[in-house]
Amino acid sequence: MEKQVKNIQSVHRALDILEYVINSGDGKKLSEITEHCGLNKTTAFHIIKTLEGRGYIEQSPDSLKYKTGGKLFTLSHNAYQKVNLNQICQPHMERLVQAFNESVCLYHYARIDQRIEGLCIYYLDSDNPVRISVSIGRWVPLYCTAVGKLYLSGLREDRLTEELATQSFESLTQHTVRTCDELREQLVSVRRQGCCVEREEYEEGVMNIAVPIYKYSGRVIAAICITLPTQRATQELVQSMQEMMLPMSRELSALPL
Repeated sequence: MEKQVKNIQSVHRALDILEYVINSGDGKKLSEITEHCGLNKTTAFHIIKTLEGRGYIEQSPDSLKYKTGGKLFTLSHNAYQKVNLNQICQPHMERLVQAFNESVCLYHYARIDQRIEGLCIYYLDSDNPVRISVSIGRWVPLYCTAVGKLYLSGLREDRLTEELATQSFESLTQHTVRTCDELREQLVSVRRQGCCVEREEYEEGVMNIAVPIYKYSGRVIAAICITLPTQRATQELVQSMQEMMLPMSRELSALPL
């Protein structure tokens, strides 16, 4: 029997405030925070002052709005720098950029809002004047992205069924996969080929070619992805990318990650 875990309400309240302030961009006043988070003024004030004291948020002396504090930037930098996977994958990603002069990203998978999504944790840009830039910290859905389909392709049937039930199947472009059955057919091909090519399902004019990185247990824990404009994505180029990326996938997956 699964043990019931108690949620701490004060922690939820602090995180609600922190997320709201971060997402606001230009900051929010105390009255705006209390209204958005559904808290009384005294409770919100004490939580805000605690977060401010730890450096997670700060108050502008001019506007009196609360905004992201410097501690968060330090933590974010440290988190990405200490990811061992970044260091392991960097030489392989650099080779891909040198070979094709296209943007290369490293994704891993994490839970957000009760579902799994892909999270960009490392990124190497190309110097091509026309390129697709991706920011570290970018979240992408599973059902319509190359890195997402790789993750789904590695799940057991029971876990796959559970995860597909959380997907929205929102039509982001005219090419987005629309049904669970259609996606399942695509996953069969992804498993067979050992990579995934996604063309304009998530973003118009963008193609992604991704290969998985497996843990020793057989679970997909990360993916390396080349992102490029569709006008440059000839069949010959995509084939060359796959031929270079597939051995990388096997080499990285053989490591004790």
